[in-house]
Amino acid sequence: MQVKVFEAADMATGMRMVKDEFGPDALILSTKTIRSSKLGLLGKKRFEITAAVDSGWPDEDQGQIEPIDTGTYDRGMRMENKSPEPEPVKVEPQPTSENTVLKSEVDELKEMMKTLGQEMTRMNTRQSGAPALSLANDSSLQSLLQRILDLGISQENAETIAGFASESLTLEGLTDPFVQKSYLTNTIEGLLNVTPGLFSRTKEEGQIRLALIGPTGVGKTTSLAKIAANYLSCQSLSIGFITIDTYRIAAVEQLKVYGDIMNLPVEVVLTPEQFEQALLTMRDKDLILIDTAGRSPHDKLCIEELASFLRPDLDIEKHLVLSATTREDELYEAIERFSILGIDHTIITKIDECLKLGVLLDLQIRGKIPYSFIANGQRVPEDIMEADTNTLTSLIMSPDEGSSYE
Repeated sequence: MQVKVFEAADMATGMRMVKDEFGPDALILSTKTIRSSKLGLLGKKRFEITAAVDSGWPDEDQGQIEPIDTGTYDRGMRMENKSPEPEPVKVEPQPTSENTVLKSEVDELKEMMKTLGQEMTRMNTRQSGAPALSLANDSSLQSLLQRILDLGISQENAETIAGFASESLTLEGLTDPFVQKSYLTNTIEGLLNVTPGLFSRTKEEGQIRLALIGPTGVGKTTSLAKIAANYLSCQSLSIGFITIDTYRIAAVEQLKVYGDIMNLPVEVVLTPEQFEQALLTMRDKDLILIDTAGRSPHDKLCIEELASFLRPDLDIEKHLVLSATTREDELYEAIERFSILGIDHTIITKIDECLKLGVLLDLQIRGKIPYSFIANGQRVPEDIMEADTNTLTSLIMSPDEGSSYE
């Protein structure tokens, strides 16, 4: 087995590098996000992909590698020759025991994550009132189950995750704190979904139009200013603000203040026609950030009015902003009500006000909308960062330290 680490500016480029080097049969062992420069978390994000490929066996007669028949290949052993007599001589592969064990473990982990994802989907579509998986009589899983619940993950999801642990861990491992942590870290990271980072996009990808929508009081305007300030520092000065938040004069004035500080234009619009004209006026900008009035999830008419501005043909990314301090059932309701707008991403704010962030996993399992940003305070531009699975997993796994990611 050949193993190699690839580094790229984005995941798509990294995957192309893997394919070019190893071909379509490459096995992805791990992915992680790294950052360069002295700015730490504000530095430009890059992706590191560790990939591997099984070495072929040369055919002495043909001088080429014989395709692998997965029906006769077993754990790195030599394939049996099916060709007519005389049997061509084969060169025995010499895989190291370390690579064989590594491949086996990776295959088992991938299969476990696939099965767990299927079970989560089945669980979420279950009829209301159906009995949940009960682990009350399984003493070997009690410590693991309690550990998951202590992270703030819902009872239903915690029982499903703990139930699958019995299929992948030994009896000793089920109660070993270090094994539990490793299992939970891998499982949570595998279930989270994030979007490619805004701050790493290039101008060649075209103009970006990004609108923040959501309930009142979740921090949309402040989050918009944080995104703008960070984009200014790492990408481009070509940014414009548009606000259709005409319900709160203070919010419009707040955005104008941010615009003055960062020397960015601010357009205030009242109608869909004015909104389209503002987009046309800012056609030379690399990034257009759109602020909207907070809408109650129960106010269907106001949400439908917002839909008349954010039409699909205008190619606007819609980021639903939610507060981590909101009750879980209200978060689910907000996702459902605002879904008529076509939500592309989710931004989670106020994580600094929560000790347990298991809700980040619960929302992902229930809504399956990728996270784009997470925010943990009011400071502009410091208290926001692009979401990545490593950071989100650390926040969930460290309930006593979840509000800090300096």
